[in-house]
Amino acid sequence: MLLVLPPSETKVSGGVPGTSLDLAELSFPSTTAVRENLIAELIELSSDVDRAKRALKLGVKGDGDVARNQELRSSLVLPALERYTGVLYDALGYPDLPAAQQAFVNTRVGVFSALWGLVMATDPIPAYRLSFDSPLASGKPGKHWSAVADDLWAEAPGFILDLRSEGYRSLAPVPEQRGVFLTLVTPGPRGSRKALGHANKAVKGELVKQLAVTGAHLESLDDFVQWGASEGYDCDAASAKDGRVDLVISGR
Repeated sequence: MLLVLPPSETKVSGGVPGTSLDLAELSFPSTTAVRENLIAELIELSSDVDRAKRALKLGVKGDGDVARNQELRSSLVLPALERYTGVLYDALGYPDLPAAQQAFVNTRVGVFSALWGLVMATDPIPAYRLSFDSPLASGKPGKHWSAVADDLWAEAPGFILDLRSEGYRSLAPVPEQRGVFLTLVTPGPRGSRKALGHANKAVKGELVKQLAVTGAHLESLDDFVQWGASEGYDCDAASAKDGRVDLVISGR
């Protein structure tokens, strides 16, 4: 089983003393060449601060994010689940989980970003700024990730529960035979349910935490539906279509 999260725009600064980026330490080596190309393009873009701020949609206080990109190859690294911050990651609360639950997350949770593609929870990465729709010299990141998507998902372990946002899912959708994309929606008639909205990120973090707390072992959509029923999550299996399924969230 693999739970795939979106990255966050906000990231913790710094890292483990004496460390720096080593692509050989990242999971899913079939994508190393793509990572190298994207790093090179992002560093080149960031050599011109004003151009980079426009491309990355940064405001007047964005110089620090551009500086992070300039130093990608030499800056300190942290495990991915400690690098990303924000509502989803706060709700998951990885640093405060008991050791057994952290071990669950370490082996079953990945993050799919525009720069790194899919990395596992403990993969060491530096702070950076690049979104799924950021224009680089060769185009947007999806151009790179779609070219290696088949090889990437072939490397991924087991049944995949995709919790990314629509934008990050578009970089490399999970094949229907490998997993399912969860659409968080409010209650209503099937086919006309509305997206959950502002609570989306918190619910995703809480969901992953509960999977860790219970030590869930999911090998199919049916397994997730059954687990959800026992834990208060309403996954509407009958809504499954085109690789996605409704997770109906009430009271948020």
